[in-house]
Amino acid sequence: MVHVLFFSDSQVRDKLFALVDGTRGLLLVKGVRHGKNMRPPEEREPFDTLDASFGHSVTQVIVADEGSIEGMWRDPLNDLGARLYPRDKEQAYAAASNYLLLENGRPRAIIRKRETPREELWFIQEALSQLSPRIPPPDPSRKPGGPRRSRVPKASRRPPVSEATPPRGTRAYSHAEPDFEPEPEPPPPPPAQKDPWTVLGIAPGTSKDEARRAFRALVAQYHPDKVAHLAPEFQELAERKTRELLQAWEQLEKELS
Repeated sequence: MVHVLFFSDSQVRDKLFALVDGTRGLLLVKGVRHGKNMRPPEEREPFDTLDASFGHSVTQVIVADEGSIEGMWRDPLNDLGARLYPRDKEQAYAAASNYLLLENGRPRAIIRKRETPREELWFIQEALSQLSPRIPPPDPSRKPGGPRRSRVPKASRRPPVSEATPPRGTRAYSHAEPDFEPEPEPPPPPPAQKDPWTVLGIAPGTSKDEARRAFRALVAQYHPDKVAHLAPEFQELAERKTRELLQAWEQLEKELS
């Protein structure tokens, strides 16, 4: 579930506090800018994908600042940060400026903003997976900014060259390897990326709204509650399929934007 609050609402602070105090389980709070020509906050990323994929386990509260005169004197997020961290101004500011993850009204993690929603989604999912067994951890190989692994060839070992003088009448032949380093082996080619249209089972050219509905319907089929009674290998398969659907939707959303 996603709740959207607006700075222009004179009761925005009280509503935010009520949601924090009254929501059982995991709650993610984030502030955004909002203008007349912008998409509704709940349809933006990473909020839309979070709700479609993990809405069964986490509630979201988006606090939108429209830049209006009515809301220019209100600061509900900073008020919440000061309430949660009354003796730590630095933590209070971080909670108000980034993604704040709470559990049963108590702060559990602050996930800082990243350059792209895709990067933010990875770290949010990581934090959620540590608090809920119903949310799988993100693929570690797709961690944003992670070190790239490369194949490093082993250093060549040359046999020691004898410095003894060869017997008279014979020629000295060196069996040492040539004095150059072997070229490193090229890294293996990356796995071929699957066509996102095929993964989601929709025809190329489908509208974004229809593609989103198809994505959500597919993800719902692999909901943890629906595979909880199955053997572990089927649960792992459902997790892999969910990751594949998420990756396909990320790619497709960029194409349709």
